[in-house]
Amino acid sequence: MNLLIKRRQLVMATLVVALGAAVFVNWYFTNSSDNVAGVNDTTNEYVQNLGEAKYVNSDKAETDKKEDNATATASKNTDYFSTVKLKRTKAHDDALEKMKALLKEAPEKSESADEISKSIDALSKTIKLEADIEALISAKLKCECVVMLNNDNAEVVVTKGNLNDASILQIMDAVLNNTEVKAENIKISES
Repeated sequence: MNLLIKRRQLVMATLVVALGAAVFVNWYFTNSSDNVAGVNDTTNEYVQNLGEAKYVNSDKAETDKKEDNATATASKNTDYFSTVKLKRTKAHDDALEKMKALLKEAPEKSESADEISKSIDALSKTIKLEADIEALISAKLKCECVVMLNNDNAEVVVTKGNLNDASILQIMDAVLNNTEVKAENIKISES
C-alpha cells in the first residue's frame, strides 16, 4: 500500500514537471526575442499611433509619399521583368514543342531530323546564355535585368536608374564574352 502511494506521487510529480516544461516551451516559442520581457511591440505601436494625425504639408508626409512612389515603381519594375521573362519562357517553350513535334514526324537519320535537332540544341544554348548573362549582369549591377538574344542581336533591359558609363561597359563585357554578338548589335535600355 505504501509503495503504491509513492508510485502515484512519483507519477504525479513527473506529470506536473512535464506539464510545466510544456507550458514554458510554448511561452518561449510564441514570444519573439524582443518580447521576452512581456511587452508586445505591435500593441504598443497601435496605442502610440491611436491619436496621431498626419499633417498634409509636413516633410514627413512628403517623405512618406516619395517612399510610396519608390515602392510602387519597384513593384512596377518587378512586374515588368516578371511579365517579360514569363512571355519569353512561353515563346521558348512553344518553339521547343513545335520543334519536337516536327522531329517526331521527320524520318529518323534524315537531313531534316538533323537540322531540327541542331535547332533544338541552338535554342537550348540560347536559353542558357540568356539566363547566364542575366545572372552576371544582376550580380555586377545589383539590379534586375532581362536579356533577349535573337540571331546576331542582343537586347538588355535593366531597372531604371542603373545605367551609367561603367554599367554599360559591364553589360557589354558580359554579352561580348559569352556570345558571338558584335558590339554594334547590342542594345541596352532601362525599363
